[in-house]
Formats: sequence, C-alpha cells, structure tokens
Amino acid sequence: MTPEEYIKREQEIQEAVKEFPDLEMGEAYTKWKELRGEKGIMLSTGDKELQITKAILKKSARKPCTQEGCKGTMTLESVCGGCAEGKKGWKSKWVCEECLHREFSKKDYMEILRELTTDA
Repeated sequence: MTPEEYIKREQEIQEAVKEFPDLEMGEAYTKWKELRGEKGIMLSTGDKELQITKAILKKSARKPCTQEGCKGTMTLESVCGGCAEGKKGWKSKWVCEECLHREFSKKDYMEILRELTTDA
C-alpha cells in the first residue's frame, strides 16, 4: 500500500464515520464501501508494506520550526473537533517539539499529508 492509497483509505473512513455516526468505525467503513459497490481494504498490523508506508508518512509530517531562533522540529498533528482549538475551526496544527510554537490550519490532517507526500 502506497502512502497515497493509505491516505485515501483514511479519508474514506472519515467520510464513512460522518455518514454512519452510530456505527463502529470499521462497520461504518464496510457499509460505506458496500453502498458504492466496492470492498473495503482491511489492514494487518503485521504487514511490512504498511509499516513502511506509515514510516514515510511520519517522516513527511515533520519540518523545521518556523519560529525565529529555534532549531527544533515541528510535527503535524490532528486537532480534535471537540477541543478549544477544534471549536474555533482549526483542523490540524504544526507543533514544535522544542519551543512549542504552533501553527494552526483549517486544512484536514490527511489533506496536508497528501500534499506533503505528493510534493516529495
């Protein structure tokens, strides 16, 4: 599974959960795919290709801190819709591991990851 395929699958799961909020995530995804005449992609934690894909995505979700004078690294994080940041409309953020500087975005975490992996 490529990073692009993984991101697409994760975005489909998010859509399925929105469409079927009363179902468990896996059930929602399976039902969502079935309604489209497709079969859902089930993953295994022992899949080496999946582990490589996740490592690529994790590496892509890092960048040098943009705060002047800081030599730290920022990591992309998702913002919970129920927390204070999420209630203000933010969907993701970059957080520096050293100085804790934050940059918020209205773009979804997976959308940013897709951009980062297609630009690389």
